[in-house]
Amino acid sequence: MAFLDNSGDIILDAVLTDIGRKRMAQGDGSFRITKFALGDDEINYNLWNSAHTGGNPYYDSEILQTPILESFSNNEASLNSKLVSYTNPNLLYLPEIILNTNANKNYGEQVGFFPYDPVKNAFVATTTAGGVKAFGNTRGALNGVNPGAKDSHIRLEFGLNVEGKAPGSLKTIFPELHESQFLIECDTRFCIPADLSGKSLNASFIDENMIGTFVVTSKAGINKNVVSDVTQFGSYKDLDQPEMKWLRGSMIRFKVLASSLLQAGLPAETKSLWAKHGNAYSSNTWTTAASSIGTKETCGASGQANNLDTRANNGSLFHIDTNIRVTGMNSGVQIDIPVVFVKDVNFVTTC
Repeated sequence: MAFLDNSGDIILDAVLTDIGRKRMAQGDGSFRITKFALGDDEINYNLWNSAHTGGNPYYDSEILQTPILESFSNNEASLNSKLVSYTNPNLLYLPEIILNTNANKNYGEQVGFFPYDPVKNAFVATTTAGGVKAFGNTRGALNGVNPGAKDSHIRLEFGLNVEGKAPGSLKTIFPELHESQFLIECDTRFCIPADLSGKSLNASFIDENMIGTFVVTSKAGINKNVVSDVTQFGSYKDLDQPEMKWLRGSMIRFKVLASSLLQAGLPAETKSLWAKHGNAYSSNTWTTAASSIGTKETCGASGQANNLDTRANNGSLFHIDTNIRVTGMNSGVQIDIPVVFVKDVNFVTTC
């Protein structure tokens, strides 16, 4: 929705998305608006001018004069900045979600648990059976074909990330800020999220753009293997310290299952997603973009060197770049996680 004009009579313009119109068109009386959210995507708060010669009443004059856009029917273009109300007037910090990348940390094999590549600035997920070893078990890669076969996963931490304070529990100190339910959104043409056991999650709904929304929560018996309310973010396998410096809330952990279209399709097939959205790595682009993947692994029974540059130069590596978005249900805090799906064409059986 949007206000068409903020002078005189206020006109409220409400536009349904494609999914909303579809549900209304069913005509069975089931269409009900039970919840709504407010956002301020159109507002540029950088226009606040505390140096205005007119004084305090004019600090926000530029903001108030900003034209308000008409409502968007595309849900991807609206409500990216959700408005939230808190009862505590003395809050100095607001929660955020941060990604545990394990960057610049040396814990040996443990680095494979969070296979974020600091050079590529993304997670690398394989789409061919047996292709994980081709990218190196030392650095790690997300197994997009059989997620449960490896411990590697994506880990997010929710809380107040403030330096110089003793770590504690967000739920205990600021229960109003605690978040136990999150939305995971991804392009279902490419992937769906999976829990730590490798079991794929069920989508709450999939919109007209094939963006699936998956609701995960720490409530007992519901996606307990994805969201957990913990203070130290630790386990017997986890030698890494939390990235969240101060008050720690929920931890979100999940894996990624590549879609059957990505697993079965090949770049040579003109109708495949690889032909439409994929790109081939050349030797140079692979060296500069993802040189840390697979540098300490051997490939095949003979133990030959895992030369990614050679394979990329021969055209055996193709990639599709996408994002997975995680959003706090109440706080509206968001994070986009870059994921690169790789098709290993010539090394399906040997690696």
